[in-house]
Amino acid sequence: MSSTSSMENAERFFHYQPVNGAPEAFAAIFGLFTILFIHRIIKTKSAKWLYILPGTASAELIGYAFRTACVYNTTLGNYIGMNLLLLITPNALALINYKSLGVIISINTPSPPHYQRDSNNPLYDQHVDEENGKVTTVTDTPRFWLRPKFVTWFFFWSDFSAFFLQASGGGMQATASMQKYGQAITLVGLSLQLIFFACFAAIAVHVYRNPRYDYQITDTKTMQTVANPKKKVMVILFATIILLYIRSIYRVAEYASGYDGVIATAEWAFYVFDGAIIVACFILYYIRFIGRYLPGNNAFLRLHRNHSDYSLNAVN
Repeated sequence: MSSTSSMENAERFFHYQPVNGAPEAFAAIFGLFTILFIHRIIKTKSAKWLYILPGTASAELIGYAFRTACVYNTTLGNYIGMNLLLLITPNALALINYKSLGVIISINTPSPPHYQRDSNNPLYDQHVDEENGKVTTVTDTPRFWLRPKFVTWFFFWSDFSAFFLQASGGGMQATASMQKYGQAITLVGLSLQLIFFACFAAIAVHVYRNPRYDYQITDTKTMQTVANPKKKVMVILFATIILLYIRSIYRVAEYASGYDGVIATAEWAFYVFDGAIIVACFILYYIRFIGRYLPGNNAFLRLHRNHSDYSLNAVN
């Protein structure tokens, strides 16, 4: 049973009494996802960066554990732990999407030793041979926004910036005098995230529609070729980015309407537009595990580009 002081704190922090049962159920679900993804990554010998998935599930588990604690004993520490983890942890799922797209682009992107811009024709790059200084025009290199390093690192730092703003704002909200400033900073972080999601979606659509980035992947153990692996990965990226976009819109509306607003004080909205959406993302990532469709320790690629086939060794 909650004490009188705990109930008063709940009204002060949540503006309602948190329901019992729901946070425990979500904690159990994310605990199960943690185990399932660790098992699947090990079994498929997938790239190590996919451990972001069970790591994110573990953080969600801890966040809902804090929320469960708030049901029985609402304290400032429990509330801050819950608020920070459940607010910023889903950002890590966006990193999975950014890295996946970067891998797809890198499969069909040449990696010469050095490029510089052709001053006479800005549409093309020049390849500089460092040994003899010979310069040749290269017409098959992607623009900067389609280069693997740009896609991965630009969106990584954009996600980190949004993460930092949300974490800073969430921490400031614990102090009554700084609550409004913290709310505004968090709102800026969430809004930036929406913009970056839209930019990422635009690049993803281009990659999806461009046959240049098509490839085939074959399991070296079974020698079975996966049909259209790029499409399978991209479908997951589109589905999860839409879900994360909806979740971010909800969070923006929540903070914009204030702590005592209609959205923030509706507990069902939190579980539907945050908890359930993140669970749906994990279900999609598990059912169509992207580690099966990207090059890994147990697979090699046969690329289709310019009507020629290229066999590559496995990459992590």
